Amino acid sequence: LFALTVMNKKSLLTLALMASFSVALVGCGDKPKKVERKPVAVAVMPAQVTDTYRWIETYGQTEGAQEIEVRAQVGGILRQLNFKEGSFVKKGDTLFELEKEPYEAALAQAKAQTAQAQTTLDQTLRDWRRAQKLIKAEAISQQEFDKAKNDYLNAKSSLMSAKAKQTSAQLDLDRSRVPAPVDGVAGRAEVNVGSLVSANSTLLTKITQPDTLRVVFTISDRYLQTAELALNNPVQIFVNGSKEPIEAKLDYIGQQVDAKQGALRLRAEVPKTDKLWSGQYVEVRVMVGHLKNIFKVPQGVIRQRADGTYSV
Repeated sequence: LFALTVMNKKSLLTLALMASFSVALVGCGDKPKKVERKPVAVAVMPAQVTDTYRWIETYGQTEGAQEIEVRAQVGGILRQLNFKEGSFVKKGDTLFELEKEPYEAALAQAKAQTAQAQTTLDQTLRDWRRAQKLIKAEAISQQEFDKAKNDYLNAKSSLMSAKAKQTSAQLDLDRSRVPAPVDGVAGRAEVNVGSLVSANSTLLTKITQPDTLRVVFTISDRYLQTAELALNNPVQIFVNGSKEPIEAKLDYIGQQVDAKQGALRLRAEVPKTDKLWSGQYVEVRVMVGHLKNIFKVPQGVIRQRADGTYSV
């Protein structure tokens, strides 16, 4: 019985050892393989202390350096347009024609009055010369002599007035034809044929001289406290998302902030270019100061945190 018991214990021990060995084999079979990862490539650049310009980016609109408003100096019905909108016109070219019949009639009347005044002057001059001879011969009284003299002087003044009215009537007739005051590109006609045009009031069109353009823009007043504004500050113009700037030059800095917009008005002159048109909206960069002893890093590596701060 003891021997059997011993044998049973040996068998149980053997079975336990075999089971443990099997579990160890299974465990060894499930062990994951070690994977080696390649190192991540990281671009590195040294951050160095440097000085740079401080720029402000905004938007502006171009305008002709010499943009002339064309208005008639006399009133009347518009009879004819003699130009093509958007075309180049030369100084002196007739752009508009108003009805001229009233001014022709006024000129004819002024000429008749001048002729009548001339006739009166000739008559009074003869009377005055005759009176000078008669007074010496004591053939007329001093009163008659004075009257002849005054009649002559009044007739002379009347002729001068008549000639002035004739000149004015001639000018009005000439002004019924509205010429181009300068060379340039004519804008669209602001009135149609048949419209009533008021003297010195109704805008007929605008003429732009495209050789030189200006860009008008504003900067917010929150930048003004630290801005260093001067006429020699560089200005760059960008058109239609282009990264190539057009260099401009400040020629005007406002002296008062617009209370409604909270911005200061500036203007820059742009050299002759075929990339810009008058009235076009453009991006503007203006230098407003210098930054010294700073670190410059690419904008792409800057991250904004949730609290509004920045980190690299």
